[in-house]
Amino acid sequence: MIVEDSAPPGVTVVGRLAKGTAGEARRVVHVFGLDAAAAGTELIRTRCGEALPRQDVEWLAPGAGMPCEPCLGLTGGEPARAPRRELGV
Repeated sequence: MIVEDSAPPGVTVVGRLAKGTAGEARRVVHVFGLDAAAAGTELIRTRCGEALPRQDVEWLAPGAGMPCEPCLGLTGGEPARAPRRELGV
């Protein structure tokens, strides 16, 4: 577990609405800044701008669940690359 005070700048965490708090279509995995996840407010804001009730968020390990595409687009990762072409194909 990362302690907020010791985390390097730009650390992100992922989470989604917990089972039973919303329909499955709304349970996409959002990206949050560590500062948003650690703040003491009732609503927390995702990278894509959605405000979720803190008590309804289920925190996950990266790579789990169906990602929120707008959140992924705003994470600032590497640009997408075309798949590598296999020889003889």
